Formats: sequence, C-alpha cells, structure tokens
Amino acid sequence: MRIVYGCNSQGQGHLSKAAVLVPLLEARGHDVRVISSGHQPPSIYHFRWHRHLPGLPYVLIGGKTDYRKTAEGWFRTLPRTWRALQELQRMVREFQPELIISDFEPLTGSPFLSPGCEVVSMCRQVALLDPDVPLPECENFQRQIAGTMIRIYTMGATRLFGFHYSPASYRCLPPVVREDLLTTPVTAGKHLFIYNYHHTGSGNLQRMLDWSQKRGVPIRAYGFPGEIARGQHGNVLMQPSDRHQMLLDMASCRAAIVTSGVMTPLEAFLLRKPVITVPLEDQWEQYTNAWQMEQAGMAKMSRTWDYDAALELPPPTTDHPYWNWLTTSPQRILDTILQESTSRQTALRRAA
Repeated sequence: MRIVYGCNSQGQGHLSKAAVLVPLLEARGHDVRVISSGHQPPSIYHFRWHRHLPGLPYVLIGGKTDYRKTAEGWFRTLPRTWRALQELQRMVREFQPELIISDFEPLTGSPFLSPGCEVVSMCRQVALLDPDVPLPECENFQRQIAGTMIRIYTMGATRLFGFHYSPASYRCLPPVVREDLLTTPVTAGKHLFIYNYHHTGSGNLQRMLDWSQKRGVPIRAYGFPGEIARGQHGNVLMQPSDRHQMLLDMASCRAAIVTSGVMTPLEAFLLRKPVITVPLEDQWEQYTNAWQMEQAGMAKMSRTWDYDAALELPPPTTDHPYWNWLTTSPQRILDTILQESTSRQTALRRAA
C-alpha cells in the first residue's frame, strides 16, 4: 500500500511515534512517504523518504502558549502555508497514496488536500475531543481555543483515533511505546532525570544548577536549548538530544521530573520510576495530560519544578490496571488502523 505519513514536528512526541511506526509499515512492504511540518525537526530522526514543509506551529513565549501570537503568525504566514499545501498536492497527485495517516499535522489533515483516499487522523489530541474521555475542570477559554486548533489540524480526516491512557472509548488507541523500552534493564541509580525543553518560572536553568549543587544530587538533564553547553556542569550532566541515551538515563534514574507531553512521563512510568510531570503554563493539552496521568495513578502533577518532591515520591505499583493496554505492541496498533482501512477499500471497490 502507498501511504503518506504526516507528522507534526513541534516537540518530539509526534516524531518519536513516527520513528516507531514508519519502519514497521515499511517492514510490512508498504511504500511510506513522511511529511513533517512546523519547526525544523531534530537531526536524530531519519526516514527513507522525508519532506519537511512550513506548517502551523504554536508560539511559545517563556514556556507559555501565546494563542494570540499563534493566530497572528498563522495569518501572517498564510501565503507560505498555502504554497506548502500546493506542493503537497502535487506530491499526492504524483504518488497517488492509498492511505494518509496524519499525526496532528495540518497539511495532511487539511480538507483542501482532497487526496482521493482515506485520511486517518491518529493523534493524542483527538482523544481530548472524545466525549467519552474524562477531562479536568479548567478555564473554558483555554479549552475552547485548544479545541478549535485541534479541529483545524484534523478537519480533513475521514476517520479519527486518539491515543489515550485507557480504553475509554472505541476511538481510543494505546500510546505508541518503542519496543526496546520494555526490554531495557532498569536499575536504581542516584541521579534525577529531568526533561524540560520549554522551561519556565521555577524550572529555570540556574535554579536547577543551584539546587543540585546545594543538595549534592546528580542530575541528567535534557532541554534548555541554546542556554548552556552540553557536558558536565557541577553535579548536572547536560545531555544532547539522543533518544537511546535518554532511555538509558531514564531507566537508571532515582526519579523523573518532566514536562507533560504524552510519551516521556509515560515511558518513565513504564520503567517503574517515580514521576512528577509539570504542564507548560497556559497549555490546556499538557494540563489535561498531567491531570489524566495523576487520575490514573501514573504520575504526580505539579505546577512547579519541585525537585525535592520528586526524590520523596514512591515508585508506582506493579499491578496497574491499565498495564496491558499501555504496553500494547505497536504492531497491534497498526493492525487496527490498516485492517479497517483495507476493509473500507474493499467495500468501496465492491460498491463501484
């Protein structure tokens, strides 16, 4: 099957899923072309066929989502975005895909693409609009704005799946966990693992360095781009972006304190580490992730980077009710998507 895989490149959660799923699709004999949009993706991600296009990135200022500046940026760059969509249309006409998978990528999920095939939106954000998925009480404005943005990114989809921490709805899929995570040796080290890419407030760099020096606790930290050289700084080892090393550092840590994307706190939980997760300020999606993980007993939500609390947190229990769901093989997730797509194609051919 010829497949276009659309991937949002803001943050690394969408790219990390693509790094797992695209090779599995190709191993099944599918011809896959990856389209990413947004910020330039890190060089650690490699695909056989990949094009990066301008998209609709969020604007983050001081670790906060600025919705006004985001909307202004979208309108200001509309001609560029339209040209990117036209470039994708030309590629689609030439490639003639039989399926488009869009992971919160606005060009492959656009109703203006008209690809002539099924478009499956498969992203965490879809679960946040699912009426069967519980959501926290919060400001209506943030929730409405986030919901509007999610609909813009998925408007052209013919089928919707949302990654979620439990099978709350038939539209939910288990999160995509890289297959080497569950076979990685887990040890009880002394260091605190920190992932803080869009730091803000109490998560600032100097405070982390001072705390580690005062407490004598070693830290292995990822993030703080452009602020500090990679390498050893007192008790803090600033690590370069490397998925494999990040997994090893997490598997050997004493505890983890991370931002509230989907995968990093989940991976720490699956490695049975105590986890504190800190949502970005004014970011409803991350706040919801953190709230849902705390409700599910997977992590503790915090509004501040409380390193002391991370050291005092006990590890998760070994008999979590959603363990089997959360450790579902990526192959089975692909089975769900591809089997339904194949069934729909067969029905359409018969109807024709």
